[in-house]
Order: sequence, then structure tokens, then C-alpha cells
Amino acid sequence: MKIAMCGLVKSENLGEMFIARSLEHLIVDRMHARQPDIDIEYVEVDLLGRNDTIVELDDPRERRLRNYFGYSEKGLLTERLFLSLQRRGRQAKSRAAQNAISRARHLIWKFGRNYRRRLASYFDMKLEGVDYIVIDGAGLLEYSYNEYHWSLLLISQYAERHGLKVVYNAIGRAGAFDERDFGSRILKRAIRSTAVEYVSARDNIEAVQACAGPQHQVKLLADSAFWMKEAYGIDTSVERKKIGIGLIRGNSLQGYGVEFGGKEWTTLFAGIAKTLRARGYEFEFFTNGLPGDIKLGQRVLKRLKLDDSYLVERPVDDEVLVDTINHYKAIITCRMHSSIAAFTMGVPSVILSWNDKVEHLMSSVGYPERAIQQKDFEPGFIVDAMERAVREGIDPEKLGTMKAKAQESVDDYLELIVNASHRTHAGLPGASR
Repeated sequence: MKIAMCGLVKSENLGEMFIARSLEHLIVDRMHARQPDIDIEYVEVDLLGRNDTIVELDDPRERRLRNYFGYSEKGLLTERLFLSLQRRGRQAKSRAAQNAISRARHLIWKFGRNYRRRLASYFDMKLEGVDYIVIDGAGLLEYSYNEYHWSLLLISQYAERHGLKVVYNAIGRAGAFDERDFGSRILKRAIRSTAVEYVSARDNIEAVQACAGPQHQVKLLADSAFWMKEAYGIDTSVERKKIGIGLIRGNSLQGYGVEFGGKEWTTLFAGIAKTLRARGYEFEFFTNGLPGDIKLGQRVLKRLKLDDSYLVERPVDDEVLVDTINHYKAIITCRMHSSIAAFTMGVPSVILSWNDKVEHLMSSVGYPERAIQQKDFEPGFIVDAMERAVREGIDPEKLGTMKAKAQESVDDYLELIVNASHRTHAGLPGASR
């Protein structure tokens, strides 16, 4: 059986791979418990239509040309207009103006060279011959910044045309979501498609339910990454001495309307490092793989007059990042999935919260105080929270609860995949073609 695992699988933020790999493990494990002889093949499908091999380049346009499937230089002028309208939309004060700009951009997306046609060609190639489609999770209710809504709509339309079914596993909201927004209408069309059989949420269940509509009874469950230890076969009996400080790029918050930029992050991270050193801790900085995070780390090292040995080399794959986190005594991080990874490995963590999804996560886990809100971004306060987390450790029952919720999401739709498998073996339409 061939399953399409759709998500941000080619993101330079390697934490996104934690979701896909863990969900792949969970589905195989649960399917084999039901049907031991089944052979499952995964096709990993990137929601932004990126190539299987990613080239690291500084120039954003060159990066798109090299890394995005079917991207054409002939679409440059259209792209400039598309991005210019995006900036204007973010600056617009009235909802009417925002929606007017969104409609204009939707027209460009439908007819521009590097948008709908490019993505549709990519999905046609990747989804050919699959038997089932799984949307792997993460903050995919997003149309204001990363703009996943168009990709999700195309996947639903492909599924409708080819008699396939789709499930959404533990999705959440990132950025704005308002039913009056034009972008939310696209999301609703995607998720309310007749091809979509199941939807679960990892956070913001009200927004997910509003998007999914009355035909789905959305459950608040958990991110599949809580099964990372099993998915990656992690050996946690390693020596742990250092505190890991997980970085984030300088402009990370501004796209979500938060005024906290590179200078502020540099000052904060430098202050955390100084506080850790004053309290006798060894530390180093690490990233989830984004080049912008590395650049901020270099600025922090310069501020602290430290050499490059204090910044872990940019990880090139998810297993390298897993191994890095596994060797820390504790972490202070900005990335949600580095915190989930640490949690599964028994490494206490605190997260510098820049989005309410972080607070939802830590409340669900049972450690709301380990999500540090922006109003408390003070080095001493943050290190105090880390020290409390180290003293308290991680309650196995709390981890077990999150794992059970993640498993429940898969169990809910497992029968649907089994049925698709039976259709495949019987040679019936609506399975593999």
C-alpha cells in the first residue's frame, strides 16, 4: 500500500520532519498490529512543492529557482507583484482592504506561472499511484504568512478527481484565523472537501472545528512527534552535561505581527548565555537547521566574544538534530518541535513563546510554566524556569498521556486506511490507479 505523507517535509526547519517520521512510525506500527502482512510505502509530499534535493543559497529568488519544482525565471515580474501585494495586505488596516488584496493575489495564484500550475504539476507527479493521503499535522491553518491554504486545496481537488481519501492528523493554527478572511474560505474549501474523511487538532480546536465544519467532529489530540523516541530508536543512556540554547531567526516574529526583531533576540540570547555561565553551566547554541537561525547565532557569538565552537554546525538532516538534542542536560528553545523532541528523550525544556501554539502545547503536556511569554523575556527569569524544570524532571505519566492522544488520532482513522488497502488488493476503483 502506498500512502502519501503530506507536510513540510522539505523545510530547512528539520523539526518538521519529526512530525512526518513519527507519524509514519505510528501508522506502520498500528497497521501491522491489525494486518501483519501489509507492506506500506510512503511518498513524502512537500506542501510548498519543493524538490527532493534542497540546495542552500542566500538569495531568496535563486533559492526558489533551484529548490522549487518547476519554478521558472520567466515568472519574475509576476512574483514581484505577488510579493508586493502580500506586504501591502499585511500593512492594510481594514479587513475589506485585506480581503480585496487577497482576492487579487488569488487571481495571480490561479493564473501566474509559478503558482497553481507549478504546484498542481508537482502534486500530479508525487501523488500518482498512491492509495491514501495523510496530512501530517503542524500549524497548517495558515494563510496570512506561510500560506498553506492553496496547497491544501489542490490536494483535496486531486483527491476528488482520483477517488482518493484524505485525513488531517493533529493540525493546529498558526498566525491569523478569522472566518471573515478571504484566506479562511480557501482553507474551508480544502478541509470541507468530500475527499476529507477525518480531522483532528493539536491546538486551537475551535478554529480547527470552524474550518472543518459540521461534517467532522474534531478531537483535541496530540502531535505525532511525541513518539519520536520510538520512531528514531533513540538511546537516552548518554552523558548529558551542557545546556542547549535553541535559536530562532531575527525576523521570525515580525511576520506574525510581533515587534521583536534581531537586535532584541541577540540581546536576549546573549543575556541567557551570560546568566548560565554565571551560574556555572556549560552551554552551546544550536538550531533546527534554518540558515537564518545560524546567522543570528553568529551575531550572538560576536556579541559575547565567543568562538564558533559554541555554535553547533547547522544540521543537515533530522537524525543529526535528534542526536544533538539527546546530549543536552536541558534546553532553552524557541522551536516547538525541539522541545517536543527533548520531552520524549527525558530532557527538560523551556520554550520562549512567540505564538499561542507554544502555550497550548505546554498546557496540554502539563507544564504551562515552561512556556515563557514575551512579557517575561528576561534572562534570569528564563534560567530560573529552566532550573525548576531540571529539578522537577519529566513525569512519565504526562508523556504517556501525550503519546496516547497521538496514537488515538491514528487509531481513529486506521480503519479507513485498512479499507483503502482492501480496495487496493481487490483491484477496485478509488484505490491505486
